[in-house]
Amino acid sequence: MRTAALLLLIACALPLAGGCCPATRVTVRGSVALAGGDYGLALSLYNEALAAEPDSIYIRQRIGLTYFTMKDYQRAETAFQDILARAPGEPNAALYLGLSRIGKGDTEAGLRQLSAFRWPDKFYHQKFVRDEALLLLQYPGHTPEDIIGRLLDALEKGRREQELLERDMLL
Repeated sequence: MRTAALLLLIACALPLAGGCCPATRVTVRGSVALAGGDYGLALSLYNEALAAEPDSIYIRQRIGLTYFTMKDYQRAETAFQDILARAPGEPNAALYLGLSRIGKGDTEAGLRQLSAFRWPDKFYHQKFVRDEALLLLQYPGHTPEDIIGRLLDALEKGRREQELLERDMLL
């Protein structure tokens, strides 16, 4: 389901990328490759885009996400640490840094980090991830894959609640 939603999002973005700078077009192609499971091509395209826009946090996030998806948690951790050094507190990088630590077997450190997770202006994103991390700290024994899945599910629940809150505030 997530892959289908990602592919739809990418397909919608492709026409917009046609009039953008070359790095954006390359990044969109990298996202298509990532969604299709061609991780080598995705990394190649993201690195090409990063060479054109070396200050881009977004492109660096895509590289980190690709490593994370490949389950190369050490490289993912390094990528997300680099992002946080450049943009302290960046929520996506903070989240995936914690998840990468869990993936590479440093479960307690990852959960402790995520139990203090902050996402300014996104209360429910933050709350649901924190609550799940605290719960998992209290009840150890889950596999890293299960923990990562539960935390990503918690983030998704938080996103849905946040959308409802923001929609209700507009009404």
